[in-house]
Order: sequence, then structure tokens, then C-alpha cells
Amino acid sequence: MAEPNIEGNGGGATPARSGPNHIRRAIILWVVLSIIGIVLVIVTTPVVLPPSASGLGNADNFTMAMLTVLSVPVALFVFVFLGYSVFAFKTNGRPTEDAVPDKPRPGLQISFMGVTSALCLFLVIWGLFAFYQESSASSPRPLVIHATAQQWMWTFSYDNGATSAGAQVIELPVNQPVVFEVTSKDVLHGFAIRALGIRVDANPGEVTTTPQVTPTQIGSYLVQCVELCGLLHSYMWEAVNVVSPQDFNTWVISHGGNPNSQGGNP
Repeated sequence: MAEPNIEGNGGGATPARSGPNHIRRAIILWVVLSIIGIVLVIVTTPVVLPPSASGLGNADNFTMAMLTVLSVPVALFVFVFLGYSVFAFKTNGRPTEDAVPDKPRPGLQISFMGVTSALCLFLVIWGLFAFYQESSASSPRPLVIHATAQQWMWTFSYDNGATSAGAQVIELPVNQPVVFEVTSKDVLHGFAIRALGIRVDANPGEVTTTPQVTPTQIGSYLVQCVELCGLLHSYMWEAVNVVSPQDFNTWVISHGGNPNSQGGNP
């Protein structure tokens, strides 16, 4: 008696219900979780990211926050559909019949290629724009600091003659453009001042020049080695002090330099 009804014959029984709309459920779940994730990223980013002390550092933090926000829906798209499929289509025993074979859908393939290509193009344009900003903002007369790495310490010298050896501290004048020329005496190290948005490799026998950066906030920060360089790698960090121009000139004189020489603070 049930068979005619299933076949759609004109008995008085109600037609069989169609199954749940799994695609719509998964999309709703994905949208809700994406909104929650984006809000959490926006709220926690100021706490997680270190404070910035330069325009380059601000751009670095903004880029990190923006890319994290964009990655939340992309990652959740994969996780939600994977998790939903695991729980919505699970069976208690072995399947008794084969699944319906998938058929190629040109529209789906073109959409996937289009979205991923647009994301890659956006990242390229964003990087080129940031590089242009760094290049166009260059000062013709920056303060040049030579940073030399060795296991497990830093040595800093200035074009104005000042040298920071033993104390191993970088002294910077506020609102003065700075360039670091970084090298290593032994193994590969990594030179990073996170607050200034600076990070380059320190290669043995080679000199790597950082982009120009201008400290904008007086305070104390850190320069760290960010490449595993041996047993005491985690102790290879030093102080970075951003001070007023008057205090910087006093520091330069006390360390054997001339604040009025080329590259010094005018």
C-alpha cells in the first residue's frame, strides 16, 4: 500500500518529504561562525600584537590584522563544510550502496579559480603598494647603523662614529629616519625590531640593508634574533631605546661619536 504512494500515484496519502537542505544549513553555519571569528579577531588584535613605534610598524600590524580577518572565512569555509559532512552524512554501518557520482560543473570550477586568483592578485597589489610607500618615503640623509651578529650577541656601530659594544644597545632619536646594515660573523641570524616593523636575515659575509624606518614613539623596545642560531639563541636580544634628539646627541658624544657628522641627527 505504501509503494503506490511513493511512486506518486494518486492515492490520498501525503507525498514523501524531501531531505534537509544541507547546503543552506552549512552556509548559514559558515556565515554565523565567520562573523563571530572576525569580531574576535578585531577585539583581540590590539592585545595580541605588540605596540608599534613607527609608521612601518603600524602598517605591519594593520596588514597582520587585515589578513587574519580575511583568512577567517576562508579557513572556516573548509572546516565547516568538512565538519558538517562528517556529522550530517555519517552512517552506523557499512554503506549498502554506492554514492551518486559527482559530475563536473564548469561553473563551480571557474568560480574556484576566479576567487583564488582574485585573492592572489590582491596580495600582490597590497605588497607592491606597501613597497612603493617605503620607497617613496625614503630620506636622503638617514642615520645609518651597522648591526653585526655573532653567537650570541649583537654589536652596533654608527656612521657618526659611535659604537655600542659590550652594552649592546641601540640608541635612536625620535622622528629621525634610520637604516640598518645587517651582517653576521658566524652563522645565519635574524635581525628583528618588531615595534619598528623591521625584520631581515643576518647572513655571514653579506650585508643586508633594511628599509628606512622612522621611530615615532619615545620608549624602550627589543631587537631579537629570529633565526635559530644555536644553544643560547633565546638569549640573543638587546634593548632599543628611542630618545629625544638632545639625549641622542649626548649618548653619541659619550660613545665616541660626532652628532654633526654625516648621517647624524641634524
